Amino acid sequence: MSLETAAPPVLSTQTAYYRVSGRPETEAPPLEEITSQYYLGDLAQEIKEKEYKRIALQFPDSLLPHSTVVASALIEELKKKGLGDDILVFVLGDTSYSECCVDEIAAQHVNADVVVHIGVACLNPVVHSPVIYLFGQGKLNLDLCVQIFKGKVPDTSSHVIIVAETPYQVYVDQLKERLAEYTNVLTTVPILSSLTSPDPSAPSETIIPGSLTYSTSTTHTEASPIPHRAHPQLQTGLQSYILFHLGIPPPPAQLQLSTIFSTPPIIFDPEAPLQEASGTVPLARRYKTMLSARAASTIGILVNTLSLRSSSELILSLQQLIRDAGKKHYVVAVGKPNVAKLANFDVVDVWVVVGCARGGMIIDREGEYFKPLVTPFELKLALKRDIVWGAGEWILEFDKVMNLKDDTDDEQEDEGEEAADDEDAPPEFDAVTGRYVASRPLSTAKSARKLHIDVEIENSDVGVTASGNSKVSSQLVSTGGNAGQLATRGSQHYSTAGAFLQSKRFWKGLGSDFADDDESSEDNNGTGERRQGAKLEIGRKGIARGYVSGDV
Repeated sequence: MSLETAAPPVLSTQTAYYRVSGRPETEAPPLEEITSQYYLGDLAQEIKEKEYKRIALQFPDSLLPHSTVVASALIEELKKKGLGDDILVFVLGDTSYSECCVDEIAAQHVNADVVVHIGVACLNPVVHSPVIYLFGQGKLNLDLCVQIFKGKVPDTSSHVIIVAETPYQVYVDQLKERLAEYTNVLTTVPILSSLTSPDPSAPSETIIPGSLTYSTSTTHTEASPIPHRAHPQLQTGLQSYILFHLGIPPPPAQLQLSTIFSTPPIIFDPEAPLQEASGTVPLARRYKTMLSARAASTIGILVNTLSLRSSSELILSLQQLIRDAGKKHYVVAVGKPNVAKLANFDVVDVWVVVGCARGGMIIDREGEYFKPLVTPFELKLALKRDIVWGAGEWILEFDKVMNLKDDTDDEQEDEGEEAADDEDAPPEFDAVTGRYVASRPLSTAKSARKLHIDVEIENSDVGVTASGNSKVSSQLVSTGGNAGQLATRGSQHYSTAGAFLQSKRFWKGLGSDFADDDESSEDNNGTGERRQGAKLEIGRKGIARGYVSGDV
């Protein structure tokens, strides 16, 4: 009797990153190439000088196949420098939020002394962890890049500025040398926030190798409007320059770059160099989204970062802004946002995203999300109508958004608030749909009457205690003989949650569809008996590999 062999079952499939990105899955390069590509010698020297003991290596999804080889090679480099076995190296994958941001949450889970951020980086300042940025070296066909540059910019006297995604920063100087006949080409280098806005209490930040970043000894002496970049002194206004970008920036960065330069950027994708990369995102669509925020009554503050330095201050600023506008807000953190997660919050009319300017902002170009998503800058424009949206202006930096001021003084602002609370205030209409909207739910009882909401105080809900103080019910909607009417919170304010429950929620729990307004009312059959729900039965139980039915 012969035994036939069979192929083993497939225990794993292609990773989600490569399925979504559509790019071929790659294996880790040889050890020698890894050591030079990730500058492991320089990294080991930095770790030795700073005496770090617990090192967290943060990889993006695209570089996770390199993680084990890089970690092993780093340990060998540390041993060559005489460091003992007390050093621990951790690999961080599946970041909490954007890959370009430092994942301080995961680093705190392993109690890391330093985070080595590998790959594309936004360079935004962090709160707690010391950071070493390791850009690496992405693969780039320099000959083809020069050819495409000359085809897109035939005039050798044109003013051009070169910006690169961080993994391709190593090629910027080489590209400029190959374009010697172009006399007005400038390059940019990454610059850390510790240089532009020093803070003694901030954690240390380092870029390896140091030759790729800004220093006082280089010719890059000016901080650029391009986020986290420095360049030499300009010969003319930045609007007159043509942007040549190595690597595809995410949609928020593309839109921001399109507002800085007068012409669409030229984008060279090293991974697909022969494909035409789009560099335009319509700014007019953002204006429409801003108008949706102006007509919204409930705004969700979507927290898409927990590590950026000014995120807490911005969230508090947005909460105050929304309250001053008479609107209601929720603060929501769902990890990495997607369509399904945000669809669970039906009460929210519009989302304002608090996240990294590079990868944390969500630009819904395909209309996949059920509710509009705006940036903090757009929300401030929507609620502070005295702030004018300048031509071609789109701000993502937290500090700049918080410093935006309108031209009115406090007295004029107070007068405007009183007018808004007046019964004779002009009606509000949604500029997108043209419909009448009630976008100020956090108003007084006077405003509640203007919105045709009946506010009644039930004897069973509001009483007097033995000390003579009024007792306010904690119910949202009154129950009993007058079920369905709103309960009040004191003498002035009503519950917006109760208003939503009464007006928009048709299902209010098991048995609610059988509740009658009158205890003695008859059902549809005229029998005089109250309707009863179906009998509860035992359903399936167990785990996914083997459920047990209730009747077995």
